[in-house]
Amino acid sequence: MTAAPRAPAAGRLSLAALSERLAPWLLIAPAVGLLILFVAIPVVLSFIASLYQIPLTGLEWKFVGLANYAEAFADAGVRQALWNTVLYSAMTIVPGILLGLGLALLIESFSRGRAVLRTLLFLPVTANLVAMAIVFQWIFGVRGGFINELLALIGLGPVNFLGSGTTALPTLAAVGIWRYSAFNMVIYLAGLTTIPRAIHEAAAIDGIRGLTKVRKILWPLLRPSTIFVTVITFIQSVQVFETVSVMTGGGPLGKTQTLLFAIWQQGFWFFRLGYASALSFILLLVTVIAGLIRRRAISSTDVA
Repeated sequence: MTAAPRAPAAGRLSLAALSERLAPWLLIAPAVGLLILFVAIPVVLSFIASLYQIPLTGLEWKFVGLANYAEAFADAGVRQALWNTVLYSAMTIVPGILLGLGLALLIESFSRGRAVLRTLLFLPVTANLVAMAIVFQWIFGVRGGFINELLALIGLGPVNFLGSGTTALPTLAAVGIWRYSAFNMVIYLAGLTTIPRAIHEAAAIDGIRGLTKVRKILWPLLRPSTIFVTVITFIQSVQVFETVSVMTGGGPLGKTQTLLFAIWQQGFWFFRLGYASALSFILLLVTVIAGLIRRRAISSTDVA
């Protein structure tokens, strides 16, 4: 008479159950390892560097504690760069989102040629930003610039778009809007495809069209897409560098110098690596605070 198979001991997992529990962790392990190697470890090392005065030559680092941070907050140039970064973000986020939504709705209104139009409008995202910054530098140039040549045709004098403290930052923001809206358009196009056709048909039966339809039906349904493009556009706006470096070099008189450009200057022009590391953590702090404010606003909207 054969003995009955013994049941697994209580609290002991079978091999299959253990494998099933470990499988998700094993799948994400490579990504987590890469994040630790290329993100977490450099961030920790950069924070450590921000506490030191690092000479250009030699191996001896001088510990200065929070002196780099204190100098940064007392530096009028850094405060100006921080303010310019905030202004640039304020000038690009909302127009970039609204223009992206408008372009997406425009493409959806066409019955033919959507793919071609979508590809043409997406080109700003795929174009090399340094090369495009050179093109825009010519477009907004004082002498021979495309826009000033058009102004001359109607008898208006040349405008120094990039050399005036009043117009330089808005000009850079216009280039940013041109680029951000193309990416936002694609996200909104994806969001529009998730809206059931029955909703469009019901809106047409009720006579809801145009801006009323966008405001009362499409905009609420596109809220997840709006949250995503807001976060992405903000991250891109605080990291603006190429257009500043190529088109204005931070001028005139620091009116277009952003915080990221200031970090690059301190690190690679003046070789103050510890001070540049401190500035990078200030930028990180600004980004985190803005993200928390945005999350708070989203949570309050959900409650309402």
